[in-house]
Amino acid sequence: MHLTVREISMPSCFQRPHALSLLTTSLFTLLLSSSLTLAADAPFRRGDPNNDGGVDISDPIVILNYLFVGVDSISCYDAADVNDDGSIDVADPISLLGYIFIGDLPPPAPGPLECGLDPTDDLLGCFTSSCDGTADPQRIVAGHLMHRIAYGPAPGDVTRVVDLGIPVVIDALLQPEVGVEVGNIPLQALEDQFTSSIPVSQEQFILRPNGSFHYFLGFEEPPTDWAQPGFDDSSWQVSTGGFGFGDNDDVTTIPQFFTTDLASIYVRTQFVMNDPAGLPEIYLKMLYDDAFVAYINGVELTRSTQGNGSPHLVGSPPPFNQYSTGAHEAGIPEYFLIPDSLLQPGINTLAIQGHDAPNNADFTLDPSIVAQTFTSTATRDVILTDGNLQRFMFIRGIYSNRQLQTVLGEFWENHFTTDEQKLRDLFRALRNRYNHRILGSNTGARMHSSSLEFEEYEFFRDHSLGYFSDLLLFSASSVPMLVYLDSILNFAAQPNENYAREILELHTLGVDNGYTQTDIEEVARALTGWAVTRIPNEMIVPFPDYVTNPVTTTHQSWTSTALLEIGEDWSYFKGLTEPSPDPAGAATTAWTEPGFDDSSWLVGPTGIGMGDGDDATILTDMQNNYISYYARKNFIIADPQTTDRLELEVDYDDGVVLYLNGTEIWRSQTMADAPTPPPYTAASGGHEAAGRPSLVDLDHFRHLMVAGNNLLAAQIHNTAISNNDASFLPRVTTNVPTPRHIDLNNRQGQWNFRFNPAQHDDGAKSIFAGTPYQLDIPAGRVGADGVLDGIELVDALTAHPSTAQFICIKLIQKFVSDEISLATISNGTAPIELQGLLADMIAAWFSTPEPGHIGTVMETLLDPIDQSGPFWNPIYMRTKVKTPVEFINTTLRALGADASSDDLANQMKDMGMDLFQRAEPDGYSEIGSDWIGTTTLLKRINFARRFSSNVDNDYRWEVGEFVALDQNLSAVEVIDVFDEVLFQNTLTESEKCIVIDYLETDLDGLPWPLDSTVPGYEARIRDMVGFMFSLPRWQFQ
Repeated sequence: MHLTVREISMPSCFQRPHALSLLTTSLFTLLLSSSLTLAADAPFRRGDPNNDGGVDISDPIVILNYLFVGVDSISCYDAADVNDDGSIDVADPISLLGYIFIGDLPPPAPGPLECGLDPTDDLLGCFTSSCDGTADPQRIVAGHLMHRIAYGPAPGDVTRVVDLGIPVVIDALLQPEVGVEVGNIPLQALEDQFTSSIPVSQEQFILRPNGSFHYFLGFEEPPTDWAQPGFDDSSWQVSTGGFGFGDNDDVTTIPQFFTTDLASIYVRTQFVMNDPAGLPEIYLKMLYDDAFVAYINGVELTRSTQGNGSPHLVGSPPPFNQYSTGAHEAGIPEYFLIPDSLLQPGINTLAIQGHDAPNNADFTLDPSIVAQTFTSTATRDVILTDGNLQRFMFIRGIYSNRQLQTVLGEFWENHFTTDEQKLRDLFRALRNRYNHRILGSNTGARMHSSSLEFEEYEFFRDHSLGYFSDLLLFSASSVPMLVYLDSILNFAAQPNENYAREILELHTLGVDNGYTQTDIEEVARALTGWAVTRIPNEMIVPFPDYVTNPVTTTHQSWTSTALLEIGEDWSYFKGLTEPSPDPAGAATTAWTEPGFDDSSWLVGPTGIGMGDGDDATILTDMQNNYISYYARKNFIIADPQTTDRLELEVDYDDGVVLYLNGTEIWRSQTMADAPTPPPYTAASGGHEAAGRPSLVDLDHFRHLMVAGNNLLAAQIHNTAISNNDASFLPRVTTNVPTPRHIDLNNRQGQWNFRFNPAQHDDGAKSIFAGTPYQLDIPAGRVGADGVLDGIELVDALTAHPSTAQFICIKLIQKFVSDEISLATISNGTAPIELQGLLADMIAAWFSTPEPGHIGTVMETLLDPIDQSGPFWNPIYMRTKVKTPVEFINTTLRALGADASSDDLANQMKDMGMDLFQRAEPDGYSEIGSDWIGTTTLLKRINFARRFSSNVDNDYRWEVGEFVALDQNLSAVEVIDVFDEVLFQNTLTESEKCIVIDYLETDLDGLPWPLDSTVPGYEARIRDMVGFMFSLPRWQFQ
């Protein structure tokens, strides 16, 4: 279709097909090509296809490249049709060469010297040229610059670039000053809005998570004194906190919250502490969903509240059948100060009633008590959700003064892509040494995964213009990458090649670009032992120190002293009868009491069992004779209030129930269905004593302990009387944590790189063997020195010419043109000027003291002084389709819109991009044609139209900041305003005509003149701007 517009008169516009029809045609054309080939007329110079404002030897070269080298498109085909025969063929460059060198006749009208329209109707067209409209060439170039090294120009940016000069602007972006964001109030306000802060402190548990609680289901009111210390809760059920249903963060599941009308649960436990006056501040640490009231020693401490401060529950106490007035998600623990006046030395009672919200699918009640020492007023920022994480791409893209770093931060985040969801899944499944989930709730896990992803993105942005080796080493050692590509599963005995393959194929050399399968295997060996750990605040050091001097130990670090060791003598009783039956012969727990007379029992060292290699006392008569046996042992605890950690280890076959001073404290899962207490005839489920003992946190039972002798008792059950193995191997230790130790559920500290020497392959390795780039890694690097294998690998990859080539190609694709790739470089079809730019950038890569300084490479690409390189060639202007994040950011930024919307991340997803959530490791495409499809293009148009109309209050703009609403501007004048704002006055006459037609035609196709005195004037302008955002031209940068 050939669109011909001779003058921009209203009648000629209305004689054309309707604007929506023309737009549909234009968008359909956009779908067919990543470089828009809309047969529309723009003013041009015939013979100037490179669009530089003059006709010279470079122009026939452009035509020849188009015909024979594979350049995808020319921005003005009419200009390349030198002989005006309606086609582009070899006759055109020959004709042009004759004009330039021999003095042949100049190309036909409009000729090589004057701008004009094509007098000939043909199938060619001119989408844009250097003489488009009445545009100022300086402003066109300034707009082009801001569309490539920023997320488009914000209001005033083009003028600022023109006034300051391009070299000054580029230099400022290449070398951003410290504090450049100081005073950027909109940016800071939005970053604060989507960031949460937690205080930096030392945290010590007094009542540890997952303690033992008595609980009562609220189908009726509990006794009125249920929260008092002296209340007898022996008839209540006993289990491990937290309690709940529905979101995988509960140790004790209460299905009645879902299957019945249960509204509440009541829980009690006791904890021991020294004189509270001598301790730091004490806090109740709560994970809850949806409401609670907490009592200390019978006095109400606190109750949960809604965001406006009103309580979730009313009444003192709230009745058992009351539902919470609002929902609350158990995501991040909340802290409630416990005043010293509520606490007492020795035993204290914590009682909590938890209430669900009506018609709710989940419930959680998970309390603990901690002492916090605040060493300063410092805080640490965390990102609560992946949605908040994604918002930073828009907040910074729209408001940041560090635009080039922000664009490159997104580029590097995509290049070293990771998946927040996979990291979140790891945290959701994470368990402590007692096999309890640490962050079972999706919300809690999401906070950790989102915060770690943000730290990674923050580094990429802040160091985006630094050395590539830093970016690569940081990525390789970042927790998200270590998890995403399974480095944490890369062991000396069983190497995992996932990351090794991708660091070569996607992060450095490029696909099949200078490596072999053997190289992948050797790289995997070099990176064995790279893992993750959690470290306390005091061990946090900056990059690269935590890699070059790595942590090699695990988070679990304490000095242990045995209070009760395997091999000591125990009293034991064969389960031929009950050891302490009641008068009716039923089982009791009298035998577990300290005062029970066990003088008639047998005595022997542990392990006690059936003699399968791990028993010192062998029960030779057990098989086919009795299914259970019982054991007792006194051990000494000098001070139950000690700050040392007390722990019980027990290996067993097949089931065991443990008692401390007469109270059951733990039973194996294999005995979960047995009565309390289990009878001597009870059978257990199967479990093998395999040298991996179960661990019991005795700190939860300090209130049962006394200074001096304490009685530990156990009953051990076999799966069947005919079974031929049984074992009982107990051990009690007191443990002093080292400064390295940190509990996984301690909110202080951070996740960090760890090098595990025990899993590192310390043999010799040879990478790129037989090439000039061979890297030989010596054998025998033991301990922390093994990490040098990976560090030397990073340096070698950075210095490899294939890395320089691949990264420079990706930067050209990002900032200049899609018309270059490893494939087109290999077969020689990449445009000559892009090949030359690549060569210059590779030279710049190796020109610095260390190779790969991105700022130096980018300066070569941008060519700010001469401005003669491909970046400035008009043929590459407005030829790159915007990615979804670029489209959203440039659209909002162009009109200075607010960007606090919760919805921008969803809009990006609808357009096909889900940053931080990509399952495939190759990152999102930099090739424009990959972003345009029927559905995604419609999503772009719908977003732009909604934005321009101010339908969504979270991203608003004001028409009055651009158009004087009281001056009754004509349609042409209004269009000219936004032509300058959005396109630097480069709309073609045909495009303007489409916009005028849209603006001044009603739905019935009748003329509808724009008139500021008629209601709806501003709304019509907004609608027109949305239409302009829908033009094919706006899809390009």
